[in-house]
Amino acid sequence: MLTTRETASLILLGAVLAALLVIPKLRRNVMPIIRPVLRAALVPRLLIMYVLVVCMSAVSTVLAWRVGIWNWSMLKDAVVITATVVLPMTARSFTFKSGGSLAAHLVRETFGLTALLAFYLDSEPLPLIAELILQPITTMLVLVQAFARNDRKFATVQRLCDVLLGALGLFLIISATYALLSTQQDWWQLTESLLFNFWLPLSLLPFFYIFGSYAITEKVLARFRAIRKPLSPRVVLAFMAGTRMRMSFLNSFNGRYNNIADATGFRDGLRKMRNFRADISRRNDEETQRLKMLDRNAGISGVDESGLHIDRREFDITKKRLEWIWTCQNGQWERQGGHYWDDQTDSVVDAEKYGLPPEHGFKVEVTQEGQIWRAWRITPGGAVLGVGGVERRRKLYFQGDTPPRDWPGDSTNWVDAVRQQGPPDWDKNDGTRL
Repeated sequence: MLTTRETASLILLGAVLAALLVIPKLRRNVMPIIRPVLRAALVPRLLIMYVLVVCMSAVSTVLAWRVGIWNWSMLKDAVVITATVVLPMTARSFTFKSGGSLAAHLVRETFGLTALLAFYLDSEPLPLIAELILQPITTMLVLVQAFARNDRKFATVQRLCDVLLGALGLFLIISATYALLSTQQDWWQLTESLLFNFWLPLSLLPFFYIFGSYAITEKVLARFRAIRKPLSPRVVLAFMAGTRMRMSFLNSFNGRYNNIADATGFRDGLRKMRNFRADISRRNDEETQRLKMLDRNAGISGVDESGLHIDRREFDITKKRLEWIWTCQNGQWERQGGHYWDDQTDSVVDAEKYGLPPEHGFKVEVTQEGQIWRAWRITPGGAVLGVGGVERRRKLYFQGDTPPRDWPGDSTNWVDAVRQQGPPDWDKNDGTRL
């Protein structure tokens, strides 16, 4: 039996579909957007995935019935969990770097506070009329919040949405608690439903892993079909044996190891795959050592005998974002009327996407005429890295312990990236070794 919350959702969805069918203008504007989405969602490969998901969920549900945590009155729960948890998890399974990260994510999603809170609130929904009112309001607030989060100009709007959604969540918690305490409950049925919510996604972890490994393997083989030549069946077997079908190995098999396509057969393929695993092991060791050095040198000021700053925290991301600023400066030159910009820093840095704090510390300045520019950032260890330009597409690097006071081209503090050897901090590779 559907709850009032589920009934309200179906009513609202039906109302939207009816509006699309009845209102010609709305249909003309929305259908061109919906059609490509439907076509993409109904391609044969995805249809096969849908069938697999339903079959695996059915098998898991039968097992839950056998151990006594499912009965036919919970059929709706099985359908909802399959649609909202199992299917999305299957679709995301190939995005994880390893089986451990997939398992950890699944456990967090299943036992996390958000999942438990959602189950708690769904156990005692509001009356139907209240659900019909609050669901559209909640949807609108979430959409506005997501839009405002992408633009700092709407920070006040985002905070307002945060407050309103928080107040709404608190109201729902109080309402659900009151309903649970004031009415007689079938606590065993509630416990059974909670156990099944845990069981269904967790029992399908092997399926998620196998599906993700297969999807990554297919992606690698498709790359060879596109850029080189299809691997022979024997080489494919060598590839599968060499990666041991581990997600970590499969994800590490990038273009650096395309020489597997030159293997003459199964044994030669196995030899190349042994070299692949040895290289991965070496890179893992180098990355572990790099991270240890970062931790060991954190807080140590100054430079070494090579002119390299000792504390190199966030050097890699700082240099990459400064390089991107240089690219955007040149890309926007024509649009700015032959002038450089200094008002797009936040959007260009895109701090949240790259794991930087909102107060990211990147500074961009231009001369009064807009013909010379400089950008820099003070790293957590106190080093200053900068980039700038004095002519179109000319790149100059800066390294120091204080922000630059002169402009690119005015002193030897700025080093031409093409004509001179770069500053030591810029020449060193601070990126991951993986």
